[in-house]
Amino acid sequence: MTYRAHVVMLVANDITNDSRVLKEAAVLAAAGLRVTLLGVSTDERLSIDSMDGRAVIARLPGIFRHRDGRLSRRNRRRDWRLPLLGVSIPRELVARRALIDARRAELRLGVRPGPGRVFRLRLREAAFAAGRARGLLIRWQNRVFKFGWRAWDGVVSRTPWLVSWPAVVPQTYDYEEIFGPAIDRLAPDVVHAHDMHVIGVAVRAAARARRAGRPLKVVYDAHEYVPGIARYGGRTRRFIAAWAGHERDFISAADRVVTVSPGIADRLEREHRLGRRPEVVLNTPDLPETVVRTDDIRSRIGLAAEIPLLVYSGGITPVRGIETAITALDRLPGVHLAVVAVPSPELPMVDRLRRLAEDAGVADRVHFLHPVGPREVTAFLSTADAGIIPMLRAPNHELAMPNKLFEYSLGGLPLLVSDMASLREFVTRFGIGESFEAGNSQDFAAKAELLLGRLQSYRDRLADPAFRQVAAWSGQADRLRTLYGELLGQDLTSTTVARACPDDVAVIEDLVGAC
Repeated sequence: MTYRAHVVMLVANDITNDSRVLKEAAVLAAAGLRVTLLGVSTDERLSIDSMDGRAVIARLPGIFRHRDGRLSRRNRRRDWRLPLLGVSIPRELVARRALIDARRAELRLGVRPGPGRVFRLRLREAAFAAGRARGLLIRWQNRVFKFGWRAWDGVVSRTPWLVSWPAVVPQTYDYEEIFGPAIDRLAPDVVHAHDMHVIGVAVRAAARARRAGRPLKVVYDAHEYVPGIARYGGRTRRFIAAWAGHERDFISAADRVVTVSPGIADRLEREHRLGRRPEVVLNTPDLPETVVRTDDIRSRIGLAAEIPLLVYSGGITPVRGIETAITALDRLPGVHLAVVAVPSPELPMVDRLRRLAEDAGVADRVHFLHPVGPREVTAFLSTADAGIIPMLRAPNHELAMPNKLFEYSLGGLPLLVSDMASLREFVTRFGIGESFEAGNSQDFAAKAELLLGRLQSYRDRLADPAFRQVAAWSGQADRLRTLYGELLGQDLTSTTVARACPDDVAVIEDLVGAC
């Protein structure tokens, strides 16, 4: 029996909606390799299933004690106060004040207490005055400490220098504890690390395997340009610098590097002085040979075919620029916008967009929808008139070639994209849409009007077989097979489809049970 090389893929999520991971796993399984996908469960329980019977998908219990420990220590530091003052105003002050008021009222009514009661009243008044002073000191202390920590956090979060990634993102060691023992027990031939969170896990596993006399190759799949990740919320300069440092420490130890766009490949090769340019595997959709459309976006909304419809499909975060499109609708009378919100339209950020649409007076023309399955996206979106990618300016966005770019174009949708370098170049090179100034709703409206006025010319270019070959997943799958063929020294072009291995399931179940 021919030996089937074993590939273990790592990803720091539950895999369910990670289309790139699922597509690459399917390609390798179709090439005859034994594939196991390891992700992190959302409920801290082991979950094992298979991907159409071709690969094992295991979601391992995720306990983030290093990350949570850092947060707990951080909170304790911020809660500390001077020991002689404490944190809060003593409760007994309230009761003491009530008693003093009662005694004073008795004196005003003519009650003549004995000298002992008068003395005790004076003592209580003095104690109350001291307590009140202490309360003022506590209030002052709390304000000073809170202001100090806010100032400290403000400065430190903006400081990307001298960052120690083990201190800032200790969850890297949580991933080691989640995935490391499973990799050692599965003893694969290749560990394929998806994104910067788990590259350290893969490299350390390869080092342990080498010490045990067993070869283990590492493939690092860079889903984005880490130093250029957009900043918002907890994604501070320091946080991003920590993840970039983690990637920098391990990327040179990977046997092969894969990424999602030519721009990112160039930056990785130059900045990390890699011996080989990373292989570019674009995030193009994995389309079935035949698509049976059971639902489409116009039917879901209830919108007639002659009404102009723009669509955005993807994650909802401040840097995606959806606000630009919503505010532009005021200049596009009669045009509707559908927002397919991943993972769900029932999110606080989506509620903010709803309020924005109401304030702009266009709420009746903005529709928020639940997503469909990854293999249904292109067919579902195809009845819209154009797809939009209005992402705001960020270093990572300048290099991005997001999945939705190809989901739109393979569905026959002309593209309206913000003027990020890679997006603008791709759309302009193939003549399949227009670009507008990022964040500029007036320019968005002008370019949308231009686009909607000549849809057929863009559709003709989108239907060109040469373009569809570039944009289809089949061409990208060939690149991935070639890379693995070179890495393993095998011909992966004509192998029969592999099946999920029951032994992998048994190993994972035994491992989690033992823990």
